[in-house]
Amino acid sequence: MDGGVLSVLVTIGSIAVFTLLMNLWLLKAVRQLKRELNELKRAAGTARSEPEPKATFSASLDRVERETAATPARAIPQADRYRYVGALAEQGLDAGKIASALQMAQAEVEQLLQLARLKQNVAGRR
Repeated sequence: MDGGVLSVLVTIGSIAVFTLLMNLWLLKAVRQLKRELNELKRAAGTARSEPEPKATFSASLDRVERETAATPARAIPQADRYRYVGALAEQGLDAGKIASALQMAQAEVEQLLQLARLKQNVAGRR
């Protein structure tokens, strides 16, 4: 055989062996992942079968306090709140939707909307 043909056959054989080894490794990894998934499913199934404790007010309050503490508050500077409320109102959103979007109390949004209307009235009289 020619030296060039032999090197091509060796290269092809090497690629085939490498591909076979990669497929075997992949198969092993998939089997391991399936085993771990089944273990997690079993663990989740046993956790669900345990009866949930009866909710009490203090337990609910504690849970809400933990969740509130875990989510960082996005503080909106006071001057920006006024502009944001006005801009959202101009787009047609009502006080409830604005309050929800800006994470503000609806009463506060309504007050800011009233202030914006007063400002427009005063500006219109000048």
